[in-house]
Amino acid sequence: MIRYTQILSLILFTLFLSSCMRAGIDIIPSDLSSRDMQNLTQVEQEMLTGYTFETLIDEKILQAVKQMAKTLKPEYKGFHLGKYKLGFLEISDIDRKTVTKLHHYITEKTLTFSFLQPVFAKNLSIVERFLIEDILRELDFEHLYPPIVDQSLAQELGRIYHLDLIETGVTTETADFIDINLRMIETRRGRIVAVGSVKIEKTEPVRKWLDEMAARDAW
Repeated sequence: MIRYTQILSLILFTLFLSSCMRAGIDIIPSDLSSRDMQNLTQVEQEMLTGYTFETLIDEKILQAVKQMAKTLKPEYKGFHLGKYKLGFLEISDIDRKTVTKLHHYITEKTLTFSFLQPVFAKNLSIVERFLIEDILRELDFEHLYPPIVDQSLAQELGRIYHLDLIETGVTTETADFIDINLRMIETRRGRIVAVGSVKIEKTEPVRKWLDEMAARDAW
């Protein structure tokens, strides 16, 4: 009787595992193989083919993302019981009040390049992407003064959406440069655990591209 019960339990457990796999549930996160690493690197290189000024901008954004990967705190590089849940908060200007086509572009590229970094792919799962306008409205932060502090916002998002980390960034502009500052914030304590920063020179082609972006915002 005991033997029969053990066999029945094993069959039921096997059926449960197979149904979970069919449903797409990630029961035990698998580690990346060396082939997986190569594929990530290959895709990253393919995205940077060509020699247009947009490619140069992409390379700058990638540089900031790689800086984040290098500066990620050690405690987030070896979580063996599962991956940390990462939310991505839309990049905006420094006061968190303005989001332009340029910010949309930087957000998309940052999110894509982050996904391709092996240290992030091994340890983090990007589970949510937030639009800053929606989040400020939902959390009733729209009229907050002084300006919003990213750490406070990250902690609130972590509490509501059960996230471990928030990746985000801001831009600042001068007459000749665009600064892109990326950061990853721990939601539990509001601690910054990774950073990246690059400066893009406003060459004539870049200025023309920015003017085109601004024209789209005016539509």
